[in-house]
Amino acid sequence: MSFKKRVIPALVASAMIMGTPSAQAVQFNGVYVFGDSLSDAGYFRPFLSAIGIPAATVAGLGRFTTNPGPVWSELVSSYYGGNPNPSNAGGGIYAQGGARIAVDSASTPPVAASQRPVSTQITEYLTSHGGAADPKALYAVWGGANDILQAGAAGVSAAAPAEVQQIARLQAAGARYILVFGLPDLGKTPGSILGGAAAVAQGTAAGIGYNTLLFTGLKSANIKVIPVDTYAFLNDVIANASAFGFTNTTGVACGSFPPFNTPPALPSAQFCNASNLVAANAASTYVFADYTGHSTSASNAILADFVKALIDGPNAYSMMAEVPLSSRASHVRALDEGLQSGQMAEIGKVVAFAAGDGGKTDVTGNSVTPQANTKNRGGAVGVSMRASEVLTVGAAVGTSSADTNLGAAGKFDLNETSVSLFAALKSGGLYGSFMGTSADLRFKNVQRFVKLGIVNRIAASTSKGSNVSSALSLGYDFGLGKVSVGPFASFTWQYVDVDGFTESGSGSADLNILPQERQSRVSSFGLRASADLGKWTPYARISTDKEQNKKDRFVSANPVSVTSGLTYDIPGYKADNTWVTGTIGIRGRLTDRIGVAVAYSTVSSKQNVKQDGVTAGVSFGF
Repeated sequence: MSFKKRVIPALVASAMIMGTPSAQAVQFNGVYVFGDSLSDAGYFRPFLSAIGIPAATVAGLGRFTTNPGPVWSELVSSYYGGNPNPSNAGGGIYAQGGARIAVDSASTPPVAASQRPVSTQITEYLTSHGGAADPKALYAVWGGANDILQAGAAGVSAAAPAEVQQIARLQAAGARYILVFGLPDLGKTPGSILGGAAAVAQGTAAGIGYNTLLFTGLKSANIKVIPVDTYAFLNDVIANASAFGFTNTTGVACGSFPPFNTPPALPSAQFCNASNLVAANAASTYVFADYTGHSTSASNAILADFVKALIDGPNAYSMMAEVPLSSRASHVRALDEGLQSGQMAEIGKVVAFAAGDGGKTDVTGNSVTPQANTKNRGGAVGVSMRASEVLTVGAAVGTSSADTNLGAAGKFDLNETSVSLFAALKSGGLYGSFMGTSADLRFKNVQRFVKLGIVNRIAASTSKGSNVSSALSLGYDFGLGKVSVGPFASFTWQYVDVDGFTESGSGSADLNILPQERQSRVSSFGLRASADLGKWTPYARISTDKEQNKKDRFVSANPVSVTSGLTYDIPGYKADNTWVTGTIGIRGRLTDRIGVAVAYSTVSSKQNVKQDGVTAGVSFGF
């Protein structure tokens, strides 16, 4: 028996795999899918009535799955704001059953419609969009199985390079986010299993060979894509079938649909619906819909979840470089209390201080923002000295912790150890200060929650990093009796670096997360006021703040199972550029040597963000 006859009843559409779930969704300007029957959302549906299928029945057919369940492309398109209809019904899914990569299909569709190769599908998209691909849209390409089906082993060596060329076309036209699906283990399809051990071995080899040429070809061409390792994914699902709710991983869920595929013809998923399932629950308990390896509704749903996890995971991890900014703000508030204590001491006297700070930052998740609820707790101890009439200097060490809940996406804990130097000048009403801090970051208990159908997994990891910052301020207080009031300006610079790390625990969904960085340059302008009440000084401060670093930030990743070195970039969290910060507090002396202070700070006018904190300190003069 030839390779073609043995293996590829199993390969026709390349076969299997699945999808849906994960948390926050990154925003895209549309979703466009190119490929074969594995991604076809019903391209042939308008033609089914022409071959005698009643209109009422046609409405529930057309996809290559256990109709009327959606395929992965529809689920992913809906999730990211695309139009999940086939392209001939006004949607963004150009995929069509029987399609090859760059040559016309030799197979005959059961309806009067030509089978457009992926190359033609991409041309249709580019033509309808003025020759340009929106760089903020999401694209997907999945093909190759029909090339192997119709050309045997030669299809591997011809189709994989051809697919690289088509993906390069999309990239050259402007596409930035391109999902590229490898072939699954074709030896696992019911058709290969039916063909015996030789067909299984050749099917497996075909999938491996195609994926190797495809992913290494993309890497060599320096084309960035989001690699979807359906080979590792399908094997993962089959190895853990019962956990996913499957009871059958080798048979087919669809029966015959007379008169279009009566025995001895094998059942086709294109003509599969609730009326001809082999069991009432087959759409949710079988992995495969037919012998060529098309997925059931349940399998498609799991694959959609798998795809979402590739995108939403890196997006949620962008908060790891964001949370240290609020932790540093907490530390700076503690240092400020130490600085103020030193300025009230006698010249040449050393003041020891200790301050603690607790705060909370809540980021509400939406289509572009990962949810993050963070609780900060920190403290600092240090010394300050009034070196002259105008100069005060000091140093401090501090520790802080932040517990961040990413909602359905996961969580992580951050511990920080910092060393700070600071100095202040004050002459009459004029004042200025400088603070510099360097800290080591330790990310512990890092967990990404991965939902694959009914299976919930935890991708665990740890990481390290650093945070270096400096802050300058300058202001003038006008004395109005016992009250002082005046303007101030400040500039704060931070550089956060988070080391790369590798997840474990979520099987085929594990990711390598590459190093990421966050630079912040905040300018602030405001007004402060205080009142001299003898031993006690209440004060208030308000400022408008602006982030000067407006560059988009990305988190890079690659699936652990893809060893070709392909990495991809996903947009990270980006906060508002402007906001308002307000502080009220009081400081004073319990004795000549002991001082205390307490203050409350809050951030407002920052979209989807609520942030506040309380600082308390005590000082002792020697």
